[in-house]
Amino acid sequence: MRLVLTPESVVLAEARRAYTFLTLFGYAVDAAVVNRVFPDGGADPWRATWVEAQRRVLADAADSFAGLDLRTSTYRAREPVGHDELLDLARQVYADADPLAPGAGRPAMSVVSSPGGAVLSVPLPLATRDDVRLARKGDELVVTVASYRRLLTLPSGLARHRVAGARVHDGELQVRFAAPDVPPTASPEETT
Repeated sequence: MRLVLTPESVVLAEARRAYTFLTLFGYAVDAAVVNRVFPDGGADPWRATWVEAQRRVLADAADSFAGLDLRTSTYRAREPVGHDELLDLARQVYADADPLAPGAGRPAMSVVSSPGGAVLSVPLPLATRDDVRLARKGDELVVTVASYRRLLTLPSGLARHRVAGARVHDGELQVRFAAPDVPPTASPEETT
């Protein structure tokens, strides 16, 4: 998936939420394209104000989408319509890169064995601990981020384990599972 946004604070906030929710549901986001960026130079005072405001939003976008391929497209005099104009837009945005080549999106989820159990990692970029709620219902893990909920059917190897702790760390929900015969322990940074 690729996010497309304009360099405005409200639009960036929505693109950030979309990024988190897309990954919650297993879609790999590999790039973001910021469209309608005013070019620098030769600006009258009104446009210079917009250029500066967009510069701040572009810096925030670079921070928000670190790790993604972030590209920009300058504001055009008119909407690109037709084959030739769209090819010209693609050349401007992607230069010599292949726009159809998949980027480095995160895997939907991963499981890593650990002593006495395993850790299930689900990417949730830009989510904070306060955004995430977690519950277990039988062989499913219920992950809620803000108002979105996903039921994750646990891999058979984890279904017999119990949830021993969870945390949001470095853009991932990490759920620690313990084998049924391992006594429970708690870490102050974990929450379930």
